[in-house]
Amino acid sequence: MESESPGIVGRIGERVISWVIFGLLIALGIAIWRMDPATRGAIASGIWRTASWLVIAAAIPWSARFFIRPILAARTNWAGAGLLVGLLALDLLAAALLMTGWPAGGWGWLGALAVLASAGTYNYLVTEYLSDQFGG
Repeated sequence: MESESPGIVGRIGERVISWVIFGLLIALGIAIWRMDPATRGAIASGIWRTASWLVIAAAIPWSARFFIRPILAARTNWAGAGLLVGLLALDLLAAALLMTGWPAGGWGWLGALAVLASAGTYNYLVTEYLSDQFGG
């Protein structure tokens, strides 16, 4: 029968992984510190714009709370699909306003599409939750 505690090997592994991650974070901090100010500023700007978009994208689907009842009353999947398309359009608009340029290269575009797909999935999950809360 297996025990619930991870044991000595598990604890040592956790500590080793924690110290490796800590060391990588320190190395990243030193690398950023040694960069020229323009590059550091660009990195900081990108981080703040990304964090701002994440907060906005996380808040947008909760606005559906104010008009979920008429959509549920429509009793059609097209109304729900329209809501999701509208929410994703708002996510895309927020991203476009915060971007300083288009993604560079194939990996940049792939990453942008993956983030938008994640936002769309999050929108779906939130609206599904709201639908359940309002008896849908």
